[in-house]
Amino acid sequence: MESFVEKLKETAGRVNSFWQNMSLNQKVLAGGGLLLILAAVVFLVISSSQGTAYEVLYTELDKKDASQIMARLDEDKVPYKLEDSGTTILVPPALKDKTRLTLASENLPRGETGFELFQESKFGETQTDKKVKYQVALQGELARSIQSLDKVKAAKVNLALPEPTLFSDNEELPKASVVVNTREEEKLTPKEIQGIINLVANSVDKLTPENVVIVDQHGNLVSENLPTADGDISETVKWQMAMKRQYEKEKQDAIQSMLDKSLGQNNSVVRVNAELDFDNKEQKDELYSHDDAGPFVRSEEIKKESGTDTTQPVVGVPGTDTNIPQYQEVDAAEGVSTYDKSSKIRNYEINKTEKVTKVAQGDVKYDYLTVAVLVNSKATEPLKLGETEEEKIATIRNIVATACGLRENRKDESVRLEDNISVAFVDFYTEPQAEAPGGTMDQIMRSPLTPWLLAFLVVLIILLAWWLMQRRERRRAEQEAEEEAGIDTLIQEEIRVEDLIDTGLSPEEKERRKIREEIDRIINENPETAAQVLKTWLAEE
Repeated sequence: MESFVEKLKETAGRVNSFWQNMSLNQKVLAGGGLLLILAAVVFLVISSSQGTAYEVLYTELDKKDASQIMARLDEDKVPYKLEDSGTTILVPPALKDKTRLTLASENLPRGETGFELFQESKFGETQTDKKVKYQVALQGELARSIQSLDKVKAAKVNLALPEPTLFSDNEELPKASVVVNTREEEKLTPKEIQGIINLVANSVDKLTPENVVIVDQHGNLVSENLPTADGDISETVKWQMAMKRQYEKEKQDAIQSMLDKSLGQNNSVVRVNAELDFDNKEQKDELYSHDDAGPFVRSEEIKKESGTDTTQPVVGVPGTDTNIPQYQEVDAAEGVSTYDKSSKIRNYEINKTEKVTKVAQGDVKYDYLTVAVLVNSKATEPLKLGETEEEKIATIRNIVATACGLRENRKDESVRLEDNISVAFVDFYTEPQAEAPGGTMDQIMRSPLTPWLLAFLVVLIILLAWWLMQRRERRRAEQEAEEEAGIDTLIQEEIRVEDLIDTGLSPEEKERRKIREEIDRIINENPETAAQVLKTWLAEE
């Protein structure tokens, strides 16, 4: 281990010395080449990580179909990738369409097996085998039909078909159970569940909807507690509710637009609740009146009759008057009588008015029309709606009543604006402003290439720092060398200048002065060494 460390240090020293001996141009070229090599390595790593682009060939496959498709792709040497635990197969985009057509010619993926089972017949197949095959095929066809629904990802149907019997009392009815796996945890509505039940029940002979059970992927029984046919909302009720919502929205928009113009946007909230009369009514009124100018004879009938009647004598009339002698005899002479008779029928006209009123469906019950208004209290401060809060509420209430058509003292209605219109002043809640979404920098940080880019920048910064440090050390060494050479040159130049100036001194004096200045310089620069030299000299003397 120590030898390896020593070799590593030795190699680092050689590289450092080699780098120091290089000129500036050579260093720049070497750094540029190193950067190009690093960029190429990063590009190769990114390219290898991305690999070849793949597109989905089939998804949500069962294990049987997935294994058959994989075997076929391996046979045709088509590259592929598996995802979602093998239920999704991906292939290159250029081969996707061709591969699908090839697999479709072989009826892949098959999914649940259907009536294609009867395309192949086996020798020696019994009637029982055919019944079992028919049941399996019917279950597969029903599963395919259920899987065609938008919310259903997979389905499994199990049928219990009892054997027919000769006695109806002992006959058992068929039953069915369905397991449904929905997409993305979506829930089936009661209407969709009832549709699946009816689909299965009408596909099997003698199968009733009560004998069909549906279970979801979590094991929950979803086919119970379904609403009956009588409990379903009819189209008429749906139309009535839609008409009610439309009327409420129209009134709400009318009131809201007026308040927005007066109070400003987002300073008021309006909600309207109305009740409409959908009863089919027809009212018939008959009014009779008398003509004040006098009676008006509409019709008159007068009958007059007169005449003379002759009566014949009575002969042989039974009784005591004619048969007993002692009684007075009846006068048998003829009698004559006259008569006059008249009758008058007079009909007088009476004014009669008939009025038929048909009440249209959807008439508004103004007694039950209510409006709720919330007003931002801060928005009413600069407005002249009134001095007190009661006056402001009354002003807004009158505006709302006019907009929605509410009016007091209307015939056959008991409307009170204070009860039908509620106005309240509150301080509106202000949503905190969300932070602005990140721009280009945020997108760069979320990119999968960002780690490689950061690594490249770190390496580049380390190389630049190392290069700057080496360059700084080299400059420092050069400056020290230049300073030392400059000092020597200055000393020599100073001596030569003094020699030129002190021309009156003898050579011995000049030499003595030169030695003294050199000694002064040594004492100033290194006094300890100078003291040691003096001690040595004194010891020798």
